[in-house]
Amino acid sequence: MSDALTPGAAARLLGVAPATLRSWDRRYGIGPRERSPGGHRRYGREDIARLRALCRLVGEGLPPAEAARQALDTRLGSVSEDGAADGDPASADPGLPVGRAGASLQGLARAAARMDADLVESLLEKSLSEAGVVTVWEELAQPLLYGMGRKWEATRTYVEVEHLLSWCVSSALRRVAAGRADEATRERPVLLACTPWEMHGLPVEALAAALREAGSPHRVLGPCTPVEATLRALRRLGPRALVLWSHAPTRADGAVLAAAARAAADAPVGTAVFTAGPGWREVGGAGRLAGGHLTSLRDAVAVLLSGR
Repeated sequence: MSDALTPGAAARLLGVAPATLRSWDRRYGIGPRERSPGGHRRYGREDIARLRALCRLVGEGLPPAEAARQALDTRLGSVSEDGAADGDPASADPGLPVGRAGASLQGLARAAARMDADLVESLLEKSLSEAGVVTVWEELAQPLLYGMGRKWEATRTYVEVEHLLSWCVSSALRRVAAGRADEATRERPVLLACTPWEMHGLPVEALAAALREAGSPHRVLGPCTPVEATLRALRRLGPRALVLWSHAPTRADGAVLAAAARAAADAPVGTAVFTAGPGWREVGGAGRLAGGHLTSLRDAVAVLLSGR
């Protein structure tokens, strides 16, 4: 009984709404078989295993009634520590590259695998409001996107899930509420840009959301920013910092960085130039030319908010 989950915890783990659990219990009889001493519903390990099977079958397109029938007919063996029964197809679902991750990450992965965009965004927004941008990015969004990418590389499947998840993460990040602006930095924003051939701009959106959450002014030029556009924006805005993002080594251009560093040095007001992203690791002189390399979202926020 000590391992049993409340309806809310079970819903988070499975990546469904609590109302959906109640509906499945009422309509198909696939609900909790335990009660707390006070009579409240509690989901045991076998209950969770059956519901995982139901979620997988529904995600594969089976009508909920038939999926519930098959899940109830499934012969459950011993149950592992994370609540999955031996032989439960959901525990080895290639669309869930999260291993023994926490319930929030597992629930988000299952909702994404079913391509339930509304629920994915709802889960992300709830987590963002409770934990903040940096924590959600580093503990939920980034690990899941990375896992989906690795699955695609290995199996060439679930690319549609990765794209849907990226869109949902972007949508949730753009709805993060703005914090109160710091008077000391209100007039000089941080300028965020990708290198000219870099299309992978979601981490820049995460940094923008974290700065907005902290009330720090910023401007985002987005993916594939032409170098002249970056230089013109630098001259027009006089930002206190410029961050150049590159995800892939083939898209990190030392000439772009050198041009930005020269433009910043020639500006009438000081602008610190930073690199960010793994693409810069192989670019010689990047650390020397730039104000520094931002190694993570948490690091970037701390450095940029400190005024360095």
